[in-house]
Amino acid sequence: MAKKLSEKLSFRHQTNNVLNFIEGNWWAWVILAVVVTYVVIMLLARGQSIWFDEGYSIMIAQKPIDQLLALTAVDAHPPFYYLLLKAWAGVFGWSEFALRSLSAGAAAITVGVALLLIRRLFTTRVALVVLPFLIVSPFFLRYGYEIRMYAVVGLIGVLATWVLVRAVESGRTRWWVGYAVLVALGMYTLYMSVVIWLAHFVWLTVRTFQHKQSLIQQKWFIAYIGAVALFVPYLPIFADQTFNSALPGIGGPLTIEKLSGILGLMISYTPSWQIGGVLSLGLLTVIGLGIYLAVFVWKQSAAGQRQNLQLMFYCVGVPLVFYILVSLLPRPFFIDRYMAHVAVFIYALLGIILALGWRHGKRIIATLFGGLVIILLSFGVLRLQDTGNFNFERMQLPMTTELRQSISCTDNTVIVADDPYTYIDSHYYFAECDLRFYSKQPVANRGGYALLGDSSARLASSNGLAASSLIHLRWDSKPALFQPDGRYSLVQSLTYDNQVVDRYERVTSAE
Repeated sequence: MAKKLSEKLSFRHQTNNVLNFIEGNWWAWVILAVVVTYVVIMLLARGQSIWFDEGYSIMIAQKPIDQLLALTAVDAHPPFYYLLLKAWAGVFGWSEFALRSLSAGAAAITVGVALLLIRRLFTTRVALVVLPFLIVSPFFLRYGYEIRMYAVVGLIGVLATWVLVRAVESGRTRWWVGYAVLVALGMYTLYMSVVIWLAHFVWLTVRTFQHKQSLIQQKWFIAYIGAVALFVPYLPIFADQTFNSALPGIGGPLTIEKLSGILGLMISYTPSWQIGGVLSLGLLTVIGLGIYLAVFVWKQSAAGQRQNLQLMFYCVGVPLVFYILVSLLPRPFFIDRYMAHVAVFIYALLGIILALGWRHGKRIIATLFGGLVIILLSFGVLRLQDTGNFNFERMQLPMTTELRQSISCTDNTVIVADDPYTYIDSHYYFAECDLRFYSKQPVANRGGYALLGDSSARLASSNGLAASSLIHLRWDSKPALFQPDGRYSLVQSLTYDNQVVDRYERVTSAE
């Protein structure tokens, strides 16, 4: 008996030594997490064709600053990301690797900051448990290589949350000033960053009322006023975009089906219509165990820890409530990717629930929960590797990289995109070619096609073309809009998934 007790104590001693060693090398683990996240994202990005939204980002960033600002003012998103991308490319170049590195770097740093945040809210050990949940996070990784603003605004949101916690702890004005600047910067990057600021606002308001303090006398309330003041110069443009441009109506309502789709994409990177019986069982089990552990952890936590848990719960729950409420508007605008900057909080919360559940005694349930989540997340990363940047909204897989390899640009060849969308989708790979797009009517100077307004690349027909070869780029999911005139004869048609390349040659009349 004494021997068994001695062995048990020895095992615990060795375990504590290992844990102490791991915790003692905290910064090494943070740096490793940042590096691994960046490498994984860039590996997942290999071979993924730049698609419409990314092509739009690049075309906007290549414009002079005055045109860049004018174009973003008539579209759906603010200008900061495009300015940042322009500056980044000015230093590192316009290659796919360089352009994706901006998002990948932002996502990787987000992981590091998130670990610092969790460590500050809880403990080093909890942060270390959260670490693998952040690295093996398919939805987060997917938008980590997108040449869009989502990874950047995710970094701003997590950094602002960390600064917020520092400001609350210290009460120092400099932290509140930094927080106000980050809130405004988030709004200048993505309007939907507002869901994070609302989560913070709710948390601060509840905290203030719990302490029976005056709201308007709080430094955080003044900080929000400061953030609004910093954003005031852009408010007229925001209002114009909201009521006259593409911001409302580009998505749809957040329905139960979409909620299940978000869960599937977050955990297993599987859309709702592809979730089978086994995966459904796994996801339902994760939900059930997660709710059970969350309730248990909440009941077992002291008041201070509850406030920290509240912050994380609000950063996940408030965005969902916000999107549900805007779904009641006449023109709802929810899109799955509007959860991209919230995803890091969701993955972190999964790890927090596991760590605290284990600490408070629910070790079997916590182990089962954590193991199942990691398995599903790993499956999701594999799914992401196979799926790539498949567009679930248009049900299209961009394969323009492969398509471009089959086309040679010559002086006697004109390449015609079937519509403005296909033109922007293809522009990055055909920038050095004579690329045109078909549009019977002039392109409107508002919305996502505004940069093509009054463009000399527009074709209303092929009648004015003198090229001997004509290549038509289109999608097989809809009827072709562009029809070459009788001077051109179809000689070849190639299909890449659902992208089609039709090659025409000019018919030589017999003399």
